[in-house]
Amino acid sequence: MQDLNKIWTSCVDTLEKQNIVEDKIMLDSLFRPATLEAIEDNKVTITTDLQWNIDPILEKQSEIESILSNSFSKPITINVLSKEEYNKKKLKQKKVPKIDSHLHPDMTFSNFIVGNSNRMAQNAALLVSTNPGKNFNPLFLYSHPGLGKTHLLNAIGNRAKETNPDLVVRYITSKDFVDEIINSIKTNTTDDIYSYYRNIDILLIDDIQFLFGKEKSSEMFFHIFNEIINSNHQIVITSDKMPDELQGIEERLISRFKSGLSFGIDPPEFETAKAILEKKIENLGNTDLVITDDVLDFMVMNYCNDIRSLEGQLKRLFFCSIMEQTNYIDMNFASEVFKDQKTIKKAQEPLTKEFILKTTAEFYYLTISQIISKNRTRNLVTPREICMYLMRELLDVTFSEIGVTFSNRDHSTVMKACKRVETKIKKDPDYKLAVDKIKQKLGTL
Repeated sequence: MQDLNKIWTSCVDTLEKQNIVEDKIMLDSLFRPATLEAIEDNKVTITTDLQWNIDPILEKQSEIESILSNSFSKPITINVLSKEEYNKKKLKQKKVPKIDSHLHPDMTFSNFIVGNSNRMAQNAALLVSTNPGKNFNPLFLYSHPGLGKTHLLNAIGNRAKETNPDLVVRYITSKDFVDEIINSIKTNTTDDIYSYYRNIDILLIDDIQFLFGKEKSSEMFFHIFNEIINSNHQIVITSDKMPDELQGIEERLISRFKSGLSFGIDPPEFETAKAILEKKIENLGNTDLVITDDVLDFMVMNYCNDIRSLEGQLKRLFFCSIMEQTNYIDMNFASEVFKDQKTIKKAQEPLTKEFILKTTAEFYYLTISQIISKNRTRNLVTPREICMYLMRELLDVTFSEIGVTFSNRDHSTVMKACKRVETKIKKDPDYKLAVDKIKQKLGTL
Protein backbone atom coordinates (compact mmCIF):
# COMPACT_ATOMS: atom_id res chain seq x y z
CA MET A 1 0.00 0.00 0.00
CA GLN A 2 1.37 3.42 -0.99
CA ASP A 3 2.12 6.00 1.73
CA LEU A 4 0.22 9.05 0.46
CA ASN A 5 1.82 11.34 3.06
CA LYS A 6 5.33 10.46 1.84
CA ILE A 7 4.31 10.93 -1.78
CA TRP A 8 2.94 14.42 -1.03
CA THR A 9 6.03 15.37 0.99
CA SER A 10 8.22 14.24 -1.90
CA CYS A 11 6.06 16.28 -4.30
CA VAL A 12 6.45 19.45 -2.20
CA ASP A 13 10.21 18.87 -1.94
CA THR A 14 10.38 18.67 -5.73
CA LEU A 15 8.41 21.91 -6.04
CA GLU A 16 11.03 23.52 -3.82
CA LYS A 17 14.12 21.98 -5.48
CA GLN A 18 13.00 22.91 -8.99
CA ASN A 19 12.05 26.43 -7.85
CA ILE A 20 8.48 25.85 -9.01
CA VAL A 21 7.38 27.56 -5.79
CA GLU A 22 10.04 30.14 -5.05
CA ASP A 23 8.39 31.76 -2.03
CA LYS A 24 9.44 29.58 0.94
CA ILE A 25 6.82 31.12 3.24
CA MET A 26 4.08 30.18 0.80
CA LEU A 27 5.60 26.73 0.34
CA ASP A 28 5.66 26.05 4.09
CA SER A 29 2.30 27.68 4.92
CA LEU A 30 0.19 26.50 1.97
CA PHE A 31 1.73 23.47 0.25
CA ARG A 32 3.32 21.45 3.08
CA PRO A 33 0.24 21.49 5.38
CA ALA A 34 -1.94 20.22 2.54
CA THR A 35 -2.88 16.54 2.55
CA LEU A 36 -3.01 14.00 -0.25
CA GLU A 37 -6.22 12.31 0.89
CA ALA A 38 -6.99 9.69 -1.74
CA ILE A 39 -6.35 8.37 -5.21
CA GLU A 40 -9.14 6.81 -7.25
CA ASP A 41 -8.27 5.60 -10.73
CA ASN A 42 -6.26 8.53 -12.13
CA LYS A 43 -7.70 11.22 -9.88
CA VAL A 44 -5.95 12.46 -6.73
CA THR A 45 -7.78 14.44 -4.05
CA ILE A 46 -5.77 17.04 -2.11
CA THR A 47 -7.21 18.93 0.85
CA THR A 48 -6.19 22.14 2.55
CA ASP A 49 -7.35 23.68 5.83
CA LEU A 50 -8.61 26.94 4.37
CA GLN A 51 -10.78 27.62 1.32
CA TRP A 52 -8.58 30.48 0.08
CA ASN A 53 -5.54 28.17 -0.04
CA ILE A 54 -7.08 26.28 -2.97
CA ASP A 55 -6.38 28.81 -5.76
CA PRO A 56 -2.62 29.21 -5.03
CA ILE A 57 -2.22 25.42 -5.14
CA LEU A 58 -4.21 25.17 -8.39
CA GLU A 59 -1.90 27.78 -9.96
CA LYS A 60 0.74 25.01 -9.92
CA GLN A 61 -1.72 22.31 -11.04
CA SER A 62 0.14 21.20 -14.18
CA GLU A 63 3.48 20.95 -12.34
CA ILE A 64 1.94 19.01 -9.43
CA GLU A 65 0.17 16.63 -11.82
CA SER A 66 3.44 16.01 -13.67
CA ILE A 67 5.31 15.18 -10.43
CA LEU A 68 2.51 12.93 -9.13
CA SER A 69 2.25 11.17 -12.49
CA ASN A 70 5.90 10.13 -12.09
CA SER A 71 5.28 9.03 -8.50
CA PHE A 72 2.26 6.88 -9.39
CA SER A 73 3.60 5.81 -12.81
CA LYS A 74 0.40 6.83 -14.60
CA PRO A 75 -1.29 10.07 -15.72
CA ILE A 76 -2.72 11.96 -12.75
CA THR A 77 -5.23 14.79 -12.42
CA ILE A 78 -5.76 16.59 -9.11
CA ASN A 79 -8.84 17.88 -7.34
CA VAL A 80 -8.23 20.39 -4.51
CA LEU A 81 -10.87 20.81 -1.79
CA SER A 82 -11.09 22.37 1.64
CA LYS A 83 -11.02 19.77 4.43
CA GLU A 84 -14.55 20.80 5.42
CA GLU A 85 -15.92 20.22 1.93
CA TYR A 86 -14.03 16.93 1.59
CA ASN A 87 -15.36 15.63 4.92
CA LYS A 88 -18.93 16.57 3.95
CA LYS A 89 -18.64 14.72 0.66
CA LYS A 90 -17.11 11.72 2.38
CA LEU A 91 -19.90 11.66 4.98
CA LYS A 92 -22.55 11.91 2.29
CA GLN A 93 -20.99 9.10 0.28
CA LYS A 94 -20.92 6.95 3.39
CA LYS A 95 -24.61 7.54 4.14
CA VAL A 96 -26.01 7.29 0.65
CA PRO A 97 -27.08 3.71 -0.12
CA LYS A 98 -26.64 2.29 -3.58
CA ILE A 99 -29.78 3.19 -5.50
CA ASP A 100 -30.82 1.23 -8.57
CA SER A 101 -32.74 3.48 -10.96
CA HIS A 102 -34.95 0.58 -12.23
CA LEU A 103 -35.35 2.52 -15.48
CA HIS A 104 -36.38 0.78 -18.70
CA PRO A 105 -33.60 1.80 -21.13
CA ASP A 106 -35.82 1.30 -24.18
CA MET A 107 -38.40 3.87 -23.03
CA THR A 108 -37.02 7.18 -24.28
CA PHE A 109 -38.27 10.44 -25.77
CA SER A 110 -36.81 9.45 -29.14
CA ASN A 111 -39.24 6.53 -29.53
CA PHE A 112 -42.27 8.19 -27.90
CA ILE A 113 -44.74 9.14 -30.65
CA VAL A 114 -46.16 12.64 -30.08
CA GLY A 115 -49.61 13.81 -31.21
CA ASN A 116 -52.34 16.18 -30.10
CA SER A 117 -53.48 13.70 -27.46
CA ASN A 118 -50.19 13.70 -25.53
CA ARG A 119 -48.21 16.73 -26.74
CA MET A 120 -48.58 18.85 -23.60
CA ALA A 121 -47.69 15.96 -21.29
CA GLN A 122 -44.63 15.11 -23.42
CA ASN A 123 -43.47 18.75 -23.49
CA ALA A 124 -43.78 19.03 -19.71
CA ALA A 125 -41.91 15.74 -19.21
CA LEU A 126 -39.11 16.85 -21.52
CA LEU A 127 -38.74 20.17 -19.71
CA VAL A 128 -38.60 18.46 -16.32
CA SER A 129 -35.95 16.00 -17.54
CA THR A 130 -33.61 18.81 -18.63
CA ASN A 131 -34.10 21.00 -15.57
CA PRO A 132 -35.22 18.75 -12.68
CA GLY A 133 -36.43 20.35 -9.48
CA LYS A 134 -36.49 23.87 -10.90
CA ASN A 135 -39.94 24.19 -12.48
CA PHE A 136 -43.25 22.35 -12.37
CA ASN A 137 -42.59 20.32 -9.26
CA PRO A 138 -44.35 17.95 -8.81
CA LEU A 139 -45.35 16.95 -12.32
CA PHE A 140 -48.56 14.89 -12.28
CA LEU A 141 -49.53 12.87 -15.37
CA TYR A 142 -52.86 11.05 -15.58
CA SER A 143 -54.69 8.91 -18.13
CA HIS A 144 -56.47 5.63 -18.70
CA PRO A 145 -54.01 2.66 -18.59
CA GLY A 146 -51.97 1.94 -21.69
CA LEU A 147 -51.60 5.46 -23.08
CA GLY A 148 -47.92 6.15 -22.34
CA LYS A 149 -47.57 7.38 -18.75
CA THR A 150 -44.97 4.76 -17.84
CA HIS A 151 -43.06 5.45 -21.06
CA LEU A 152 -42.88 9.17 -20.24
CA LEU A 153 -41.76 8.47 -16.66
CA ASN A 154 -38.87 6.35 -17.88
CA ALA A 155 -38.06 8.81 -20.66
CA ILE A 156 -37.64 11.53 -18.02
CA GLY A 157 -35.23 9.38 -16.03
CA ASN A 158 -33.25 8.24 -19.06
CA ARG A 159 -32.87 11.76 -20.48
CA ALA A 160 -31.88 13.18 -17.06
CA LYS A 161 -29.21 10.46 -16.58
CA GLU A 162 -27.96 11.05 -20.12
CA THR A 163 -27.59 14.77 -19.40
CA ASN A 164 -26.09 14.30 -15.93
CA PRO A 165 -24.91 10.74 -15.10
CA ASP A 166 -24.33 11.72 -11.46
CA LEU A 167 -28.05 12.28 -10.82
CA VAL A 168 -29.67 9.74 -8.50
CA VAL A 169 -32.89 8.63 -10.22
CA ARG A 170 -35.46 6.09 -9.04
CA TYR A 171 -38.45 4.68 -10.89
CA ILE A 172 -40.87 2.71 -8.72
CA THR A 173 -44.51 1.67 -8.80
CA SER A 174 -46.67 2.55 -5.81
CA LYS A 175 -47.20 -1.19 -5.20
CA ASP A 176 -43.44 -1.73 -4.85
CA PHE A 177 -43.24 1.35 -2.62
CA VAL A 178 -45.86 -0.16 -0.29
CA ASP A 179 -43.87 -3.42 -0.19
CA GLU A 180 -40.75 -1.46 0.82
CA ILE A 181 -42.65 0.29 3.61
CA ILE A 182 -44.12 -2.98 4.91
CA ASN A 183 -40.67 -4.58 4.91
CA SER A 184 -39.12 -1.59 6.71
CA ILE A 185 -41.78 -1.81 9.44
CA LYS A 186 -41.16 -5.54 9.86
CA THR A 187 -37.39 -5.03 10.13
CA ASN A 188 -37.57 -1.76 12.11
CA THR A 189 -35.65 0.12 9.39
CA THR A 190 -38.03 2.98 8.58
CA ASP A 191 -35.26 5.52 9.26
CA ASP A 192 -33.23 3.87 6.50
CA ILE A 193 -36.15 4.30 4.08
CA TYR A 194 -36.28 8.05 4.81
CA SER A 195 -32.52 8.31 4.34
CA TYR A 196 -32.74 6.34 1.10
CA TYR A 197 -35.35 8.58 -0.51
CA ARG A 198 -33.83 11.78 0.89
CA ASN A 199 -30.83 11.27 -1.39
CA ILE A 200 -32.83 10.80 -4.61
CA ASP A 201 -32.60 13.63 -7.14
CA ILE A 202 -35.54 12.48 -9.27
CA LEU A 203 -38.29 10.21 -7.94
CA LEU A 204 -40.59 8.71 -10.58
CA ILE A 205 -43.56 6.99 -8.97
CA ASP A 206 -46.04 5.13 -11.17
CA ASP A 207 -49.76 4.48 -10.51
CA ILE A 208 -50.03 6.47 -7.29
CA GLN A 209 -53.71 5.46 -6.97
CA PHE A 210 -52.67 2.07 -5.58
CA LEU A 211 -50.94 3.72 -2.63
CA PHE A 212 -53.99 5.15 -0.99
CA GLY A 213 -56.13 3.51 1.59
CA LYS A 214 -52.85 2.27 3.09
CA GLU A 215 -52.46 4.57 6.07
CA LYS A 216 -48.83 3.97 7.10
CA SER A 217 -47.54 4.02 3.52
CA SER A 218 -49.45 7.23 2.78
CA GLU A 219 -48.02 8.87 5.88
CA MET A 220 -44.45 7.96 4.94
CA PHE A 221 -45.01 9.05 1.35
CA PHE A 222 -46.30 12.41 2.59
CA HIS A 223 -43.06 13.06 4.50
CA ILE A 224 -40.85 11.75 1.68
CA PHE A 225 -42.77 13.92 -0.80
CA ASN A 226 -42.18 17.01 1.36
CA GLU A 227 -38.51 16.16 1.81
CA ILE A 228 -37.97 15.84 -1.95
CA ILE A 229 -39.84 19.06 -2.80
CA ASN A 230 -38.16 21.07 -0.03
CA SER A 231 -34.74 19.88 -1.23
CA ASN A 232 -35.52 21.16 -4.74
CA HIS A 233 -35.35 17.63 -6.06
CA GLN A 234 -37.86 16.47 -8.67
CA ILE A 235 -40.86 14.22 -8.24
CA VAL A 236 -43.05 12.97 -11.09
CA ILE A 237 -46.25 11.04 -10.38
CA THR A 238 -48.67 9.16 -12.60
CA SER A 239 -52.22 8.05 -11.93
CA ASP A 240 -55.30 6.79 -13.75
CA LYS A 241 -57.21 9.79 -12.36
CA MET A 242 -56.63 13.50 -11.99
CA PRO A 243 -55.68 14.63 -8.44
CA ASP A 244 -59.19 15.80 -7.50
CA GLU A 245 -60.65 12.37 -8.28
CA LEU A 246 -58.27 10.18 -6.29
CA GLN A 247 -60.16 8.19 -3.68
CA GLY A 248 -58.89 7.39 -0.20
CA ILE A 249 -56.26 10.11 -0.21
CA GLU A 250 -55.76 12.86 2.33
CA GLU A 251 -56.60 16.41 1.30
CA ARG A 252 -53.10 17.59 2.23
CA LEU A 253 -51.56 15.32 -0.43
CA ILE A 254 -54.12 16.30 -3.06
CA SER A 255 -53.25 19.93 -2.32
CA ARG A 256 -49.55 19.20 -2.87
CA PHE A 257 -50.21 17.34 -6.12
CA LYS A 258 -52.22 20.32 -7.39
CA SER A 259 -49.46 22.76 -6.46
CA GLY A 260 -47.35 21.58 -9.39
CA LEU A 261 -48.30 20.90 -12.99
CA SER A 262 -50.90 18.34 -14.08
CA PHE A 263 -51.55 17.03 -17.58
CA GLY A 264 -53.81 14.32 -18.92
CA ILE A 265 -53.07 12.01 -21.85
CA ASP A 266 -56.04 11.29 -24.11
CA PRO A 267 -56.51 8.27 -26.37
CA PRO A 268 -54.51 9.00 -29.53
CA GLU A 269 -56.19 10.46 -32.58
CA PHE A 270 -56.09 8.32 -35.73
CA GLU A 271 -52.83 9.68 -37.17
CA THR A 272 -50.92 9.39 -33.88
CA ALA A 273 -52.21 5.86 -33.24
CA LYS A 274 -51.17 4.82 -36.75
CA ALA A 275 -47.69 6.33 -36.26
CA ILE A 276 -47.37 4.42 -32.98
CA LEU A 277 -48.40 1.20 -34.71
CA GLU A 278 -45.91 1.75 -37.54
CA LYS A 279 -43.15 2.38 -34.98
CA LYS A 280 -43.98 -0.87 -33.19
CA ILE A 281 -43.91 -2.75 -36.50
CA GLU A 282 -40.46 -1.27 -37.12
CA ASN A 283 -39.38 -2.48 -33.66
CA LEU A 284 -40.33 -6.06 -34.58
CA GLY A 285 -37.10 -6.12 -36.60
CA ASN A 286 -38.52 -8.00 -39.60
CA THR A 287 -37.71 -5.80 -42.59
CA ASP A 288 -39.42 -8.25 -44.97
CA LEU A 289 -42.79 -7.99 -43.21
CA VAL A 290 -45.46 -6.18 -45.26
CA ILE A 291 -48.75 -5.18 -43.62
CA THR A 292 -51.18 -3.50 -45.98
CA ASP A 293 -52.53 -0.07 -45.17
CA ASP A 294 -56.14 -1.22 -44.76
CA VAL A 295 -55.01 -3.67 -42.06
CA LEU A 296 -53.26 -0.85 -40.18
CA ASP A 297 -56.39 1.32 -40.46
CA PHE A 298 -58.56 -1.53 -39.19
CA MET A 299 -56.31 -2.10 -36.18
CA VAL A 300 -56.15 1.60 -35.31
CA MET A 301 -59.93 2.06 -35.55
CA ASN A 302 -60.60 -0.94 -33.30
CA TYR A 303 -57.76 -0.87 -30.76
CA CYS A 304 -56.35 2.67 -30.53
CA ASN A 305 -58.04 3.50 -27.20
CA ASP A 306 -55.39 1.39 -25.47
CA ILE A 307 -51.86 1.29 -26.91
CA ARG A 308 -51.05 -1.89 -25.00
CA SER A 309 -54.04 -3.57 -26.62
CA LEU A 310 -52.89 -2.29 -30.01
CA GLU A 311 -49.41 -3.71 -29.39
CA GLY A 312 -50.89 -7.01 -28.22
CA GLN A 313 -52.94 -7.38 -31.39
CA LEU A 314 -49.87 -6.59 -33.50
CA LYS A 315 -47.92 -9.34 -31.73
CA ARG A 316 -50.83 -11.73 -32.34
CA LEU A 317 -50.79 -10.84 -36.04
CA PHE A 318 -47.00 -11.24 -36.21
CA PHE A 319 -47.14 -14.63 -34.45
CA CYS A 320 -49.76 -15.90 -36.89
CA SER A 321 -47.68 -14.72 -39.84
CA ILE A 322 -44.74 -16.78 -38.51
CA MET A 323 -46.97 -19.83 -38.08
CA GLU A 324 -48.29 -19.45 -41.61
CA GLN A 325 -44.77 -18.70 -42.92
CA THR A 326 -45.82 -15.53 -44.71
CA ASN A 327 -44.42 -12.00 -44.66
CA TYR A 328 -47.42 -10.49 -46.47
CA ILE A 329 -50.43 -9.57 -44.32
CA ASP A 330 -53.55 -8.28 -46.07
CA MET A 331 -57.10 -7.79 -44.83
CA ASN A 332 -58.10 -11.37 -45.67
CA PHE A 333 -55.31 -12.72 -43.48
CA ALA A 334 -56.01 -10.21 -40.70
CA SER A 335 -59.76 -10.96 -40.70
CA GLU A 336 -59.02 -14.59 -39.89
CA VAL A 337 -56.63 -13.59 -37.09
CA PHE A 338 -59.08 -11.12 -35.53
CA LYS A 339 -62.34 -12.97 -36.11
CA ASP A 340 -62.68 -13.96 -32.44
CA GLN A 341 -61.67 -10.54 -31.03
CA LYS A 342 -65.22 -9.22 -30.51
CA THR A 343 -64.84 -6.26 -32.81
CA ILE A 344 -68.41 -6.69 -34.12
CA LYS A 345 -70.70 -3.99 -32.81
CA LYS A 346 -73.29 -4.86 -30.19
CA ALA A 347 -76.98 -4.27 -30.82
CA GLN A 348 -77.54 -0.53 -30.95
CA GLU A 349 -79.11 1.23 -27.99
CA PRO A 350 -81.86 3.78 -28.63
CA LEU A 351 -80.44 7.23 -29.40
CA THR A 352 -81.07 9.33 -26.28
CA LYS A 353 -79.30 12.08 -24.37
CA GLU A 354 -78.20 9.46 -21.86
CA PHE A 355 -76.76 7.23 -24.59
CA ILE A 356 -74.86 10.16 -26.12
CA LEU A 357 -73.49 11.07 -22.67
CA LYS A 358 -72.47 7.50 -21.95
CA THR A 359 -70.83 6.97 -25.38
CA THR A 360 -68.88 10.26 -25.28
CA ALA A 361 -67.73 9.59 -21.72
CA GLU A 362 -66.51 6.09 -22.64
CA PHE A 363 -64.74 7.43 -25.74
CA TYR A 364 -62.72 9.86 -23.62
CA TYR A 365 -62.39 7.53 -20.60
CA LEU A 366 -64.41 9.83 -18.38
CA THR A 367 -67.50 9.44 -16.22
CA ILE A 368 -70.85 11.00 -17.04
CA SER A 369 -70.63 13.03 -13.83
CA GLN A 370 -67.34 14.52 -15.02
CA ILE A 371 -68.79 15.61 -18.36
CA ILE A 372 -71.88 17.27 -16.91
CA SER A 373 -69.98 18.85 -13.99
CA LYS A 374 -69.03 22.52 -13.61
CA ASN A 375 -65.33 21.60 -13.75
CA ARG A 376 -63.63 23.38 -16.67
CA THR A 377 -60.31 21.52 -16.82
CA ARG A 378 -58.89 21.12 -20.33
CA ASN A 379 -59.56 17.40 -20.64
CA LEU A 380 -63.28 17.91 -19.86
CA VAL A 381 -64.15 20.94 -22.01
CA THR A 382 -63.73 19.26 -25.43
CA PRO A 383 -65.76 16.10 -24.63
CA ARG A 384 -68.45 18.25 -23.00
CA GLU A 385 -68.81 20.56 -25.99
CA ILE A 386 -68.89 17.65 -28.45
CA CYS A 387 -71.57 15.97 -26.34
CA MET A 388 -73.68 19.15 -26.39
CA TYR A 389 -73.21 19.42 -30.15
CA LEU A 390 -74.24 15.81 -30.77
CA MET A 391 -77.38 16.19 -28.66
CA ARG A 392 -78.34 19.27 -30.64
CA GLU A 393 -77.52 17.78 -34.06
CA LEU A 394 -78.77 14.23 -33.59
CA LEU A 395 -81.77 14.77 -31.30
CA ASP A 396 -82.68 18.36 -32.23
CA VAL A 397 -83.39 19.23 -28.59
CA THR A 398 -83.40 22.86 -27.46
CA PHE A 399 -80.31 24.64 -26.15
CA SER A 400 -82.12 25.19 -22.86
CA GLU A 401 -82.89 21.47 -22.46
CA ILE A 402 -79.26 20.60 -23.12
CA GLY A 403 -78.19 23.25 -20.60
CA VAL A 404 -80.37 21.64 -17.92
CA THR A 405 -78.65 18.28 -18.59
CA PHE A 406 -75.25 19.91 -18.10
CA SER A 407 -75.70 21.17 -14.52
CA ASN A 408 -78.22 23.88 -15.44
CA ARG A 409 -75.98 25.82 -17.79
CA ASP A 410 -77.45 28.81 -19.59
CA HIS A 411 -78.79 28.21 -23.11
CA SER A 412 -76.34 30.80 -24.50
CA THR A 413 -73.41 28.77 -23.12
CA VAL A 414 -74.66 25.67 -24.96
CA MET A 415 -75.23 27.68 -28.14
CA LYS A 416 -71.64 29.01 -28.10
CA ALA A 417 -70.26 25.51 -27.40
CA CYS A 418 -72.11 24.04 -30.38
CA LYS A 419 -70.87 26.86 -32.60
CA ARG A 420 -67.27 26.19 -31.52
CA VAL A 421 -67.63 22.50 -32.37
CA GLU A 422 -69.02 23.33 -35.84
CA THR A 423 -66.06 25.65 -36.49
CA LYS A 424 -63.47 23.14 -35.29
CA ILE A 425 -64.96 20.34 -37.40
CA LYS A 426 -64.41 22.47 -40.51
CA LYS A 427 -60.87 23.51 -39.59
CA ASP A 428 -59.34 20.55 -37.73
CA PRO A 429 -59.33 17.10 -39.44
CA ASP A 430 -58.33 15.34 -36.19
CA TYR A 431 -61.19 16.99 -34.33
CA LYS A 432 -63.64 15.98 -37.08
CA LEU A 433 -62.30 12.42 -36.94
CA ALA A 434 -62.99 12.24 -33.18
CA VAL A 435 -66.56 13.46 -33.69
CA ASP A 436 -67.09 10.96 -36.52
CA LYS A 437 -65.75 8.09 -34.41
CA ILE A 438 -68.25 8.94 -31.66
CA LYS A 439 -71.03 9.06 -34.27
CA GLN A 440 -69.95 5.61 -35.46
CA LYS A 441 -70.25 4.30 -31.91
CA LEU A 442 -73.68 5.90 -31.71
CA GLY A 443 -74.65 4.18 -34.96
CA THR A 444 -75.44 7.42 -36.77
CA LEU A 445 -72.61 7.35 -39.31
